[in-house]
Order: sequence, then C-alpha cells, then structure tokens
Amino acid sequence: MPVDKNSIASVPATSIKGRFYRLIRQRFANEPLAMTGSLREGGRYNVTGLFGALYLSFDKETCQAEVTAGILAGLPPKAKAYVLWDYEVSLKKVARLDDDDTCNLIGVTQKEISVKGDHQWATLIGLPLFTQDFEGLVAPSAQKPDGKCLDVFLDNVRSPSTVKAKSRIEEWPPP
Repeated sequence: MPVDKNSIASVPATSIKGRFYRLIRQRFANEPLAMTGSLREGGRYNVTGLFGALYLSFDKETCQAEVTAGILAGLPPKAKAYVLWDYEVSLKKVARLDDDDTCNLIGVTQKEISVKGDHQWATLIGLPLFTQDFEGLVAPSAQKPDGKCLDVFLDNVRSPSTVKAKSRIEEWPPP
C-alpha cells in the first residue's frame, strides 16, 4: 500500500512510559544517548544525515534479535561486543505504528513496515512525524515477530518528557 502523506498529519499522538533496552557496541558503550550510528547510517524511521533516532526495544530478546538478525545480518557477534543498557522513558507525543488503525490511516500494514532491511519508511513515515514534533514512534520489530521497538527522536523530546539511560546491565553476548 502507498503511504498517504496527507493522512500522516492526522496520526494520533499517545504517551508512553516504561523501561526499554538497547544494545550498544563496546566502543560507544559510555555514550548511551548517542545517535551517531543512526545519523551516519540511517534506520527504519530516521533519515541519514538529517535527524537521528535512539532505537530501543521493549525487551532484551527483541534487542538481541535486532542486532543479530538486523545489524549483523546473521553473522555471529564476538563475545562481549555489545553492552546492554536499560532506559527509563516517559514521552507525551508518540505515534503507534503497532496499531492497525494508525497504520490503516496512513495507508500501510504492520507487515509492510516490518520487512527486514527495508528503510523506505524513514522518509515516508519518519520524516513527517519528526517534522510534526513527534518525540518518537512504536513499531513492530522487523527481526522478532512478536517484538516491539520504541524509536525516540531525541531532538524533539521536550519537558515534561524524559529519556534517561539508567544502567549498564551486562555485556553481550556472553563468552
């Protein structure tokens, strides 16, 4: 289905609050809020060089799937190559692409936006949401069928919303 660009302006905003996770390469592990990789390489919902996104997962397993099946494309990671961080997030303006009604409104299906390696949605969906000052979006994982991701547009996060890196949980994968 083609994205209905006019309907993106009417995507409902919801709030979200909770604990989320992110695996960070060891060399960047002390910068848990950095978006360098997404700015340089792009992602499913951010546009390379234009704006970044902090890609978080709802659970540790989805994080691991996003890295092994997505970033590493199935290649085995070296032991302790990543550090798992947890985040405390409270956002007031989030788009829920895990909601069929929202997807229908903009002319896509959850299946279409969950194709592995497909970044076409960055410009078509991510850019308009970013320019409308959405703080992020929830989307189904492209790597784990029942997983969900929270993609935070840190440049748009304004008080009272917060994104706090809490702690380094563990090195991954174990030796």
